[in-house]
Amino acid sequence: MSEVIKGYVKSYIYKNDENGYSIAKLETNTHETVTIVGYFPLLNEELEYEFTGEMISHAKYGKQFKVTKFDRIEDISESGLVKYLSSDYFTGIGPKTAQKIVDLLGNKAIEMILEDDLVLSSILNPIKRVRLKKEIIKHHLEHSIFIKLLDFGLTSKIASKLYKSYGNETIEKLEEDPYRLMYEIDGFGFIKSADIADKLGISKTDIRSLKAAVVYALEQTAFGDGDLYLDYELLSNKVSRLLNVEVNYQSAIDELILEGKIKYESPNYFLSSVYDAEIHIAKRILEINSHKVDQIDEDLLSLMLSQISLQKSIDYTEKQIEAIIKAMNEPITIITGGPGTGKTTLIDGLLNLYANYYKLNLKSPETKNDIALMAPTGRASKRMKELLKFDARTIHSHLGYDFDRTPKFDRFDPLPQKLIIIDEASMIDIFLMRRLIESIKDGSRIVIVGDKDQLPSVGPGYVLGDLIESKVVPVIYLNEIHRQAKNSHIIKLSNSINNQALTQDDLTSHEDVIFYKGDAGDIKKVILNQISGALKKGYDLMDDIQVLIPLYKGDLGIDLMNKEIQKQFNPNFGKSLSMTYGDKIYYENDKVIQLQNDRDKQIMNGDIGKITKIYKNEKEVLNMDVKFDEHVVTFETSDLENLNLAYVISIHKSQGSEYKIVFLPIIRSYLHMLKKELIYTAITRAKQFLLILGDMNLLQYASNQLVSKRNTKLIERLKSDQKELDNKEEALDETSTLSPYDFM
Repeated sequence: MSEVIKGYVKSYIYKNDENGYSIAKLETNTHETVTIVGYFPLLNEELEYEFTGEMISHAKYGKQFKVTKFDRIEDISESGLVKYLSSDYFTGIGPKTAQKIVDLLGNKAIEMILEDDLVLSSILNPIKRVRLKKEIIKHHLEHSIFIKLLDFGLTSKIASKLYKSYGNETIEKLEEDPYRLMYEIDGFGFIKSADIADKLGISKTDIRSLKAAVVYALEQTAFGDGDLYLDYELLSNKVSRLLNVEVNYQSAIDELILEGKIKYESPNYFLSSVYDAEIHIAKRILEINSHKVDQIDEDLLSLMLSQISLQKSIDYTEKQIEAIIKAMNEPITIITGGPGTGKTTLIDGLLNLYANYYKLNLKSPETKNDIALMAPTGRASKRMKELLKFDARTIHSHLGYDFDRTPKFDRFDPLPQKLIIIDEASMIDIFLMRRLIESIKDGSRIVIVGDKDQLPSVGPGYVLGDLIESKVVPVIYLNEIHRQAKNSHIIKLSNSINNQALTQDDLTSHEDVIFYKGDAGDIKKVILNQISGALKKGYDLMDDIQVLIPLYKGDLGIDLMNKEIQKQFNPNFGKSLSMTYGDKIYYENDKVIQLQNDRDKQIMNGDIGKITKIYKNEKEVLNMDVKFDEHVVTFETSDLENLNLAYVISIHKSQGSEYKIVFLPIIRSYLHMLKKELIYTAITRAKQFLLILGDMNLLQYASNQLVSKRNTKLIERLKSDQKELDNKEEALDETSTLSPYDFM
C-alpha cells in the first residue's frame, strides 16, 4: 500500500548519473530522518517535496522509503529561496547576491526573473542575468519533465532513462509519437509505449498505434517464437488481439514498408532486420562455397591422419576420417552428431592434420592468426579450449565486437584465419550467423559443428537445421557411439529420447543415471540431500553441479529452488554483508548468471560467475565484484536487475555447457514446456551423473512432443539462383544498422 511523506532532502548518500538511481537522507516535517531510495533527479535541499512510495526493510540497513513518485511543494520561504539561488545549480550566485535578489524581489523572485530578467538590472550585469535565467529554466524544465513522466505512470527509473536520451525535448518527443520508444530506447517495448499513448489520448486506431502493433507482432513472432514471417491473415489476427479492435491495417503496413521497418515478400511480412539477415546469409554461403579451396590429395591426407592416430592412440571411425578429409578439401563442411559420437575427437584430429600439412605449431601464439576456434557462448568456448588445448573464444570476441556496435572484422576487413571451426552451432541465430559469415574471407575453410537435434537458437531462425536440410554444403552425420561412450547410460537414454524410442527398460536406474519418483516436496529434499552428498565427495557447486528447470515460477521453479540451495549451501547466507534487489539477496560466494547482454560491463546473456566480494565503496555504497571466468565485473544495486542466482538455471541457458552432475526435475506444472528437444538438451548436459526426478510418465510424454518447425526461408534462398539473391541484396536498404537483437 502506497504511503506519502513530506520533507527536505538534506544530503545525498549516493547518486548514479547514468540511470538516476539515488539514495538520500530526508528530514520530515516532524524532524524525523528517513533514508529514501529510488530513481529521481538531483533535488534542491531547500525545497520541500512530497514523496509517494512504500517503507521497505533492508536486510543490512533497516528501514528505507522506496520512492515511486515525487512532487515539489510550491510554497517556499525567503530563507529557503536564498539557499536555493546560492546552490550549485546556479553559476556565480553566492549567498550575498542571492540575499540581494530576494530582498529586491521577495518570494516571487523566480517567477519574476523568468518573466523578465531585467528585474535584476540593479544587481547583475547582462551576462550574469541571462545565464541565471537560462539555468533557472533548465532546472525548472527538468523538474517539470520528470513530474510529467511520472504522471504518465512511468517509474522513476524509466523517467531517468528517457530524460537522459531526449533531455528537454522529452515530452515533445513523446507527444509526437510515444511509440518511438520501441525503436530508440533499449528495453522499452510496445506495452509501455501503448500505455503512454493512451494517457496522451492517442487511440488504438491511430496510424501510430497500428504501425507499432504491426512491428510488435512481428517482433513477438521472431524473438518469441523464432519464426521469421507472418502472412497477412496471421499478422492481422495478432494485431487485432494486441489492440482489441477490428480495423484494416494495410495503410499501416504500407507506411512501415516505405519507412523500411518491414519487408514484404508475397505472401509474407518480415521485420527488415530479419529479412536482410536471411538474404545476406544465403548469398554469402553460396559465395564462399563457390570459392574452392586448394585441393589436397586424399591419400596423402589419409596417410598423415594415420600417423596422428598412432601418435594419439586414437582409432578414428570411418565417418570421422571422411569428415576430417572432407573439411580439408571443402570451403564449408557441416558435422552433426549427438553426444558420444566423437565430435571433439574429430575436431582435434582436424586441427592436428591441418597444422601438420601446413607446418604450423599449435603451441605457438602466432597460429591463432591461421586457425580460429569459436562458439556462441563463453562457457562453450571455454570448454572447447580446455578439451582441445588451443585458444577458443566466443564468436563475438573473434569478430572484435567487444560489446560495441561496430565490429573490428566485417565483409570489408575479414578475419585473417584460413581455418574456422564453429562449435555448438545449433545455438546460432540468423543475426549472429550473418555477422560471422560476412566476416570470413574467400578461400577459407569453414567447419560448422553441432547437434541438429538440440533446442534451436533462442533468437530467430533455424540456421543449422536449414543449412543441413538445404544440402547445398557437405554434411557428415556422426551416428556411431564411440567406444568410450558405449557404456554410458546417459548417452543411451539421450539416444532413446532423441529417436522417440523410449521404453520402460530405459527408465531403470544405473550407476550414472538415477530415476526418482516423487512429488515437488520430495524432489526438493532429494536434490538438497544429493547436493550435500556430492559436496562431501569433493564436487564443486560452482563448476560441477547444476540443477536444470524449465520454469522460473512455482514451488519447484528456478527462483524458489535457487533460494533453497543458497540458504543451505552458501556459508555466508545471513552471516555477512549482502546486496538486495527486489526479492533476491546476494552474498559472497553465490553462483550467479547474467540474463542480458551488457556492453558496458562486457558480459553476455548466459555468462555464469561467482560473487567474490561485497563491500562499501568510498561513498559508503554497496558494491559487489563478480568473477566471470577471468573477467571481474563490479555491480551496484541498480545493476542487479539482470542478474540472478545460478544454482538452478533454465535448460535454454545451459546450452553449450557440460556438468559432472545434472539434476532434472520433471513435474506436471512443466507440462506445456516439455518437448523432446528440451529434454534431450537437458540430458546431454550431464557428463558423469544424471538424476531425473518426478513423474516418469511425463518423460515418455515429452519424448514424443516435438518443437514446431520454425517458419524460415533460408532453405529456399540457398537453393535459389545467385542472380536472384544479388537482385534482392541490391534492393535492401544499405543504410540499415545492426539490429538491437544482434547481441541476444
